[in-house]
Amino acid sequence: MNLVRSKPHKSPTAYLISAVALLLGCASVTFAGDKPPPGILNQVDVAPVWSVHRNGPPELLTRDEHQYVAYYDHDRFLTLAQRELGSDEWKFHRFPVQMGWATGGHAKLSLALDRDGYIHLSCYRRAMRQAPEPPPAALYYRSKAPHSIDGFEHLYMITPEEHPHYPTYYTVGDTLFFTYRHGGSGRGDQLLNRYDDESRDWVREFETPLLDGGGERNAYVHGPGGPMPGPDGRFHLLWVWRETPDHETNHSLSYARTVGNDLHQWESAAGVSVTPPFKVDDSELVVDGTPPGGGLSNVLFRMNWDSKQRVVLSFHKFDEEGTSQIYNARLIDDAWHIVQATRWDFVWGETYKGRGALGIGEYVRMDSVEPRGNGELTQYVWNRDDGGALIVLDEETLSPIRVEDPQPAPEWRRALTKPESDFQVEPIPELRRSGGPMQVNLIPDKDGTDVEDAEYYVRWEHAGTNRDRAVPKPWPEPTMLRVYKIGKEN
Repeated sequence: MNLVRSKPHKSPTAYLISAVALLLGCASVTFAGDKPPPGILNQVDVAPVWSVHRNGPPELLTRDEHQYVAYYDHDRFLTLAQRELGSDEWKFHRFPVQMGWATGGHAKLSLALDRDGYIHLSCYRRAMRQAPEPPPAALYYRSKAPHSIDGFEHLYMITPEEHPHYPTYYTVGDTLFFTYRHGGSGRGDQLLNRYDDESRDWVREFETPLLDGGGERNAYVHGPGGPMPGPDGRFHLLWVWRETPDHETNHSLSYARTVGNDLHQWESAAGVSVTPPFKVDDSELVVDGTPPGGGLSNVLFRMNWDSKQRVVLSFHKFDEEGTSQIYNARLIDDAWHIVQATRWDFVWGETYKGRGALGIGEYVRMDSVEPRGNGELTQYVWNRDDGGALIVLDEETLSPIRVEDPQPAPEWRRALTKPESDFQVEPIPELRRSGGPMQVNLIPDKDGTDVEDAEYYVRWEHAGTNRDRAVPKPWPEPTMLRVYKIGKEN
């Protein structure tokens, strides 16, 4: 299938920052001098939401003078809010689907609009409850009319037997895709569906899975979970394999790309023709063959392009001493050239292992490389012991040149992440909850559309991860979900 290349999808990457929860009913953030800092053009409260632990992140989507926020409300019910841009009044649709409260960070939801403006909403089925009848395997809703939340059809994606994990919509041009894992962690396949706007049906893009775990493993895919367009006119796919639900069994960073922009013609980075489904024994697709226990993480790998449109892959693994390090890779002379970017002394230790939502961002963080335009690349890295740094790399060799202090966050971002209540999270080592202040995520608009030379973010506050298990009281009160309009020059 040939598709017109579009700009890469702007995924809702969460900017995790320590802060303290908003009190229930708090109508607005209080700023010094009662004035918002430069950059904040507007703020609109949405609704109080569950804050006891991090569940599926809310999604914000703005298009055609409409704005939508999908989230779990204070009683953990799947909810969709809608407003007209310029208005502070929201309409709400509460679905008869309640998140099982101990599902934590894996209770994912996903929101999309198709070409004609119909709303599509799905959520992760695990530990969900629905009334009055048990839910079908695919919790999928589509609006009965464009840009209307007054009525939804409860539909199957393709078959009643589907069991989608990590349901994710994303768009390329005018084409809407839905990607998900069929099966569980350590034993599943990655599939890709495409929405046919004419028939209003979902069709399987490939006759086989895109990534086949063979019933013994599964793949975790960079970005939304499906092929992403790059500036070179190709689709790109980056993933790691995992043998069991335990995080430490991630291994074998792998990559494939399309020939041109045809989703049905694939090759390795060296130009070897390959065909989905991609499997663990496709050695020509392996970038770094680090085995289980070697430090690869399904959260810490990235993909971006340098100033010459050459793909650069970034990832975490352990060095020969067992220390955490960040690496970058580029194809040179038909082979992957891998260069260590950091010289850390940080040892991740036992917290690298385990099942459930582990709060990896509390130990290690990294960004993809960014071209600086002068023969240099920059990359932000962070670990729990040393804090953050901006590494400057030689664009041709990927070798680190120097380390710089990161640029401070803009004033508006610092203001939005200041403490607002005195609730302190109890430390619970077995749940990987280190305790302390609440956490804040600032999540950008999923569509990434420029609106009046501004960007929109949804601000979401919660008490962090819980390894998908119950959290004992005391609990924080529900926190206020808010949408902020930020001037792009900021």
